[in-house]
Amino acid sequence: MQIGSPITAAYLLGLPDHYSSHSFKPLYWRQYVKYVLQHWPKSTESGNLNTDEDNLVCIQKVKGQYMQMDIVRAYIY
Repeated sequence: MQIGSPITAAYLLGLPDHYSSHSFKPLYWRQYVKYVLQHWPKSTESGNLNTDEDNLVCIQKVKGQYMQMDIVRAYIY
């Protein structure tokens, strides 16, 4: 891979490779989902807190292989 002279000069001078008018804080999505799920009410339709729904596992087929579905991916898609 070739690098142009302006990029090389900026790197050697310690200049940033991009500029923006805003600075953003990182959002750690998995920690957010974990926090929300802790405070989400459990299903109590059958009157029993330990229902069979707690034992269900969602699976998805990816490139011919079955994998456990991620909670975050299930929310996104």
